[in-house]
Amino acid sequence: FFYIFREREMIYDLWEAATGYRMVNNNYFRIGGVAVDLPYGWIDKCIDFCDYFEPKVDEYEKLISNNPIFRRRVEGVGTITRDEAINWGLSGPMLRGSGVKWDLRKVDKYECYDDFDWDVQYETAGDCLARYFVRIREMRESVKILRQAIAALPGGAYENLEAKRIAAGPKSEWDGMDYQYVSKKVAPTFKIPKGEHYVRIESGKGELGIFIMGEDNIFPWRWKIRAADFNNLPILPHILRGVKVADIVTILGSVDIIMGSVDR
Repeated sequence: FFYIFREREMIYDLWEAATGYRMVNNNYFRIGGVAVDLPYGWIDKCIDFCDYFEPKVDEYEKLISNNPIFRRRVEGVGTITRDEAINWGLSGPMLRGSGVKWDLRKVDKYECYDDFDWDVQYETAGDCLARYFVRIREMRESVKILRQAIAALPGGAYENLEAKRIAAGPKSEWDGMDYQYVSKKVAPTFKIPKGEHYVRIESGKGELGIFIMGEDNIFPWRWKIRAADFNNLPILPHILRGVKVADIVTILGSVDIIMGSVDR
């Protein structure tokens, strides 16, 4: 458990160097691109991490995958059949661990994922062990995607609108007092077309969706976030029937929730 935290901190270091934040709830991604370009040397650091991380995943498997204590603890526990996974609306490793080869990066072909060579990892057993195997293999697939994305990065100049706004200083209307406080005007942005709009991506936990109802102005009439782990949670009482109390922690861990998404 703590060995894996070691590598997680290195990933956070990369996040912090690029975005200023250690967690993924950052302000780096913008509509149409990102806030700023990657800092000097970041790509080399990312490649170094990929070289370092791949052997570590092998270490995890040597320590965990065939450990008899671990296998007895998770194998055959919290089993979800293929039909149950579909009918309960599961997504991510929860769905792929039950034999459904479904990944929105392949299904919706958004961004540039379709340009890369990678595979959707899935298992058919549907238990906690199957979900573990899916997540372990997805680490390797993520490294494959990272290497190909870095190799495909274009060179040349980029347009940083945020930097231009700051460079304009007091002359920029966006720096006026009316835009400095939430209680006053909202900074000029784009109009949300009238109607209902839903966009989804494949997050680490499954389908992350954003629903917006527009009124042809900059303010959404309704806005809802579909958190993947919140939608994976309702099946928990169903798969806890008849298990031992000690199995609850194992099953809940394999569902993979964070309290910020499920404490509603």
